[in-house]
Amino acid sequence: MPCALRPLSLACLRALASLAHAQPSGDDPASLGSVVVTASGNAVDIRDAPASISVLTAEELRVRPAHELAELLTGVEGVTLNRSANGSPTIQMRGFDQAYTLILIDGKRVNASTSMFRGGAAYDSGWVPLDDIERVEVVRGPMSSLYGADAIGGVINIITKPVSKTWKGSITADTVLHQDRDLADSQKLGFAVSGPLAGEALGIKLYGNYDHRSDSQAESSFNAGYPLFARILNRHAGGQLAWRPDARQRVTLDADVSSKTQGMYTMEREALALRHQGHWDRMTTELTLATDEIRNLKGMIDAQTNPNQSNTYTLNGKASFPVDWGNQFVTVGVDARKERLYDRANLAGWPGVPSTQGSPSTSVTQYALFVEDEIRLTERLAVTLGNRFDHHEHFGGNHSPRAYGVFHLDDAWTLKGGISRAFRTPTLVQNSPNWGSVSCGSATTGCYIIGSRDLQPETALSKEIGVQYRQGAHSASVTVFDTKLKNMIDIDSRTRDVTLAPSLDNFVGFLPDGRPIFSYQNIHSARTRGLEGSWAWQVTPTLDVKTSYTYLSAKNTSKAVHTPLLNRSRHNLNVAANWRVHPDWNLGATWRLQSAQPLNSANTVRKPGHGLLDLSAAWQFRRDTTLRAGILNVADRTLDRVSASDYSDEGRRLFLSLNSRF
Repeated sequence: MPCALRPLSLACLRALASLAHAQPSGDDPASLGSVVVTASGNAVDIRDAPASISVLTAEELRVRPAHELAELLTGVEGVTLNRSANGSPTIQMRGFDQAYTLILIDGKRVNASTSMFRGGAAYDSGWVPLDDIERVEVVRGPMSSLYGADAIGGVINIITKPVSKTWKGSITADTVLHQDRDLADSQKLGFAVSGPLAGEALGIKLYGNYDHRSDSQAESSFNAGYPLFARILNRHAGGQLAWRPDARQRVTLDADVSSKTQGMYTMEREALALRHQGHWDRMTTELTLATDEIRNLKGMIDAQTNPNQSNTYTLNGKASFPVDWGNQFVTVGVDARKERLYDRANLAGWPGVPSTQGSPSTSVTQYALFVEDEIRLTERLAVTLGNRFDHHEHFGGNHSPRAYGVFHLDDAWTLKGGISRAFRTPTLVQNSPNWGSVSCGSATTGCYIIGSRDLQPETALSKEIGVQYRQGAHSASVTVFDTKLKNMIDIDSRTRDVTLAPSLDNFVGFLPDGRPIFSYQNIHSARTRGLEGSWAWQVTPTLDVKTSYTYLSAKNTSKAVHTPLLNRSRHNLNVAANWRVHPDWNLGATWRLQSAQPLNSANTVRKPGHGLLDLSAAWQFRRDTTLRAGILNVADRTLDRVSASDYSDEGRRLFLSLNSRF
């Protein structure tokens, strides 16, 4: 019987805590089983996790080909796929754009929004090659009490493969061939190798990835002269040194370099992290020092080349320990972060206005203290209470409390629910008054947008309640959620019309050349609410079916007449079946249904609803070699982009993948 269904002794608590810092062995990819670490900051059984959480395993990530992880998250309830203005795949969680979803790599924050304010968050889920991912933990709903800003929609923690105890590796080659020969095919090559250097005391892993697709010959009917699907070039390389000075301690040094090109925009990232993990009888500790540098080689505007560079430096630590009185388990931690942006073009001040000229760099510092306490009130009932105090250089102090309960009705049924407050501070770009950029469709005759020191942080209050069932061949869950967002940061209110411009609330004035100026502003409120459901059925020992469904209502509630938030489908359904026909053969099918999306606030322009069917097969023709093949978008259902906030769907295409392990 799992720890969740009997009183949690201190020994059990210590065992769970130690799992949080003991990486999987590498010899057994499933060694963590249903244990997750993101929802509470420590290892717990997924049924006990104080949050709505889903896990994607490495095997699930290999079933379908994709350029980036974002394309593979659509099977998780509450998660939908969209695309940024430059075509990069982005995700939405519970109706919030990817900027409201915190992306972690092994628990470390990544953030490209400062370097690429238009769709920058779209890059964050793609900094890790798929070949190096052990699993992905997706937490739906606010998690600011543990992780701070940007965790309003949820948290995605990309957990990479650990250093193996024995030498092993893999090579994977993929290609995707389009039926429409005007569309460019894609190729991908990746490798990973890992093993010991000095017994169990010192080990190393290395990995790399190359992913390429050329511009398509077909042009978008919306953007004349632009390819329907833009060029993609992703390159990754990195590694980890893992040192165990003794059985209680583990030290890791991670380094990686990445380059991601989408169309004419290229982002480069270099990251370095040093982490110490310790298990001291009744206490576990973790201390991480990390830094990353993201370089935007193109800048923000199609017609210009204005490179910029952002740097992030973080230091965080936490300690977890049981408390004898009251059967409690406590986690306390500190977090300090400094962000810096160097942009010699967009931080130089407004064009033609000498009084706004300033330094080409800006920075901000913040620190935080957080505590979380799991209290086991009865054998089946646990309550988690937490709070995080953040102090921001420009916005002072902010509290992010949460309370969450988990009640095991019996061995099969679990009731979960909670309430939490979350916040999101303006980015360096949004909050810098001397930052500015051309907009409104032209670099010379459009409008000009600027940052503002008058902005307030966005705050969200979220409630959810759900029930989970797991017994025998079936597992299922249903969760109802409601999130109210205040002070939403917005720049949609802008126009090149010089007559209309002064009537807009965020109008600032005119540039000397006559272009109107608009600043980022807070709008009063928005609200998302809905239902998430999932069902998994092990029909036979060789056949399983998984289904996820999301109902979403997402609206701008700032005015008397509520308007829909754009690019959000009310209904999303995903059904996947997997059949192991033979120990060496596997067949799979995935069907995704998405209802219509509003593309303007009046709801007069809509992206039609559509369904997509993918078929796949895998043949393990040698013990260590697997060939995968499949047809994506079997019905060849294509929808071209019809507005600036829309995106095109790819038609029927064939994929082939060869994976060899050694």
